[in-house]
Amino acid sequence: MFFDGDEAGTAATKHIAGELKHISEKLLITVVDTPEGKDINSLAQGHDNEIFTHLLENRKSFFLSIESPSVENKKVPGSTSINLPEHWKNGSLKVNPDCLIYETETLLITLWGGIEIHTVNRLRVTLHIKLKANEYASFRDTADLYSNGQSDRLVKQAAEKLEISSTVVSEAITGLTRELEIYRSLKREEKRKSEEVKEKQGKDLFSHNQMQAAKEFLHRPDLTENTHKLFGSLGLIGEQDSATLLFFIFLTRFFKNPLHAIVMGSTGSGKTYLLQGVAGTVPRQHIHVTTSLSENTLYYTPRDFLKHKILLQEDLDGAYSALLPLRELMSNQEISRFSTKTNSRTGDSKQVYLHVEGPVCVAGATTRDKIYEDNANRSFLIQVEENPSHERQVLEYQGKLAAGLVNFKRYDENINLLKACQLLIEPVEVIIPFAPKLELPPHVFKKMRTKNHYLTLIKSITLWNQHQRKRVIDHDGNNFLLSTLEDVEWANYLSRDVLIRKSDELSGKTRQFFESLKEYIKEQKTKSFYAKNIRRHFRMHPMELQRRLNEIESRGLVRCVSRSNKPGNEYEIMIWNDYDELRSGIEIMDEILNNLKRSEREPSHDLHTTFTNLGVKVETATR
Repeated sequence: MFFDGDEAGTAATKHIAGELKHISEKLLITVVDTPEGKDINSLAQGHDNEIFTHLLENRKSFFLSIESPSVENKKVPGSTSINLPEHWKNGSLKVNPDCLIYETETLLITLWGGIEIHTVNRLRVTLHIKLKANEYASFRDTADLYSNGQSDRLVKQAAEKLEISSTVVSEAITGLTRELEIYRSLKREEKRKSEEVKEKQGKDLFSHNQMQAAKEFLHRPDLTENTHKLFGSLGLIGEQDSATLLFFIFLTRFFKNPLHAIVMGSTGSGKTYLLQGVAGTVPRQHIHVTTSLSENTLYYTPRDFLKHKILLQEDLDGAYSALLPLRELMSNQEISRFSTKTNSRTGDSKQVYLHVEGPVCVAGATTRDKIYEDNANRSFLIQVEENPSHERQVLEYQGKLAAGLVNFKRYDENINLLKACQLLIEPVEVIIPFAPKLELPPHVFKKMRTKNHYLTLIKSITLWNQHQRKRVIDHDGNNFLLSTLEDVEWANYLSRDVLIRKSDELSGKTRQFFESLKEYIKEQKTKSFYAKNIRRHFRMHPMELQRRLNEIESRGLVRCVSRSNKPGNEYEIMIWNDYDELRSGIEIMDEILNNLKRSEREPSHDLHTTFTNLGVKVETATR
């Protein structure tokens, strides 16, 4: 209210204020303190227009007391012009789970939903502004506080709705903006530190002593043998050779064309345990483990996310929809496709080129080798042991675990040693001087691809022994390691079962069944057998038994002598030595190795390979 500065004006103020309070007790009434003896006309004639602005900004609240009819002229808190730094000092920002609350002397501002932390080019907020003196006087709006137009509109509309000075609202919004900027900066810093902590947690870091121990281990003369022994102490019972092979396959992630592995076995056979056991010896920053993988996940992976990493799919069933891109990634070390992206504002569509690069080493486990045959052709197939002897060893180890007879401290030390060693490995190209003389067994399927896998495995063993191997330097200063016959010998030993499996017409499970069947028949000293007796002895499901028998019968390995529903079908084994022939085929690799050992001489200093120029310099490895 704005009345004359005399007794009549004071009386009119009291009267009208009383009427208004009678209408609403919660109504907030403010009164302009008109100078004594002045009215609106005299003020307009004797002063500049700024006098009205000054009076309005310094108006006072009008209160009616029930006990006393007198008027209490009290200054509205926060209604005067104040210093911004002082305002920020007096303001406060409270953080609640659902909102932020900012207070001044006059206003209570609630920000529902908080603010966006990840963007700094805007400050969009949803505000609820209330007067402290009147809880029913409130204003709600959404605005970007970094937009001058939206901020001005917010201040103007809030001041009109709350019937207070726009200066009060403007100062409150300015102070709020400042505190929100500070709050956002703090939250971004917290997020950055949290990500740093998370990144460190996702990395394996080792002390100086641990790294020194790893360095000494890598310089040992019998490094491959010592590594093989380490895997014998990691609880991978009966799988020491497979674990060592898998470790060297994982090591090929440092190459341009790494190897891949699929571990196969029946449910509960320990295939995932083997995979996870070897993966546990890899530094966490070098491996990505997943239980489910979709096609889009692969294509929308950050460009370098998989580079020189291991992608471990614990069960290939979880990546069924991504088998095609996964297969291409294994073969070409890159995948790409076009995708349509729609602009949410304009509705326009455009083509986006998605490209993911390797090299990446892919590994997984499965019980269904036939379904993943195309992926298996690009991988080392590792079949876990499923014989009674292996089962007894595992059960014995489980008993030792339960009895507390396993030294877990030594176990962790060995794992950390292998991890630290891999962090010290220098990626170097490898040359196999006698590669043209190496041959695969004659029965191996897909020899071109398998030969490349075999040579890459030799290179991986050489890379692991880089401190014990000679180096060559070409004219361009590029370093290469030279493989030795020891590396070939270890590759032959570790890949023996894999190469036999790649030579076998039968699947891994069927081969294990057929060899167990031969042993059973020899023990029974009979020429033929009945299916029902085999089912009882091996405790197999009838459908599974029939599938195995049908497969080996179709290969001519057994024949059905008689068919009957009562005693069951009678079968006879036709070929007993098929697996022995496959094993004897592997001996050609040992023969070649022995011949190379007999004729071994220092490699020529002039090597011509795909990696080097005609002239190279040979350096002796430092020990």
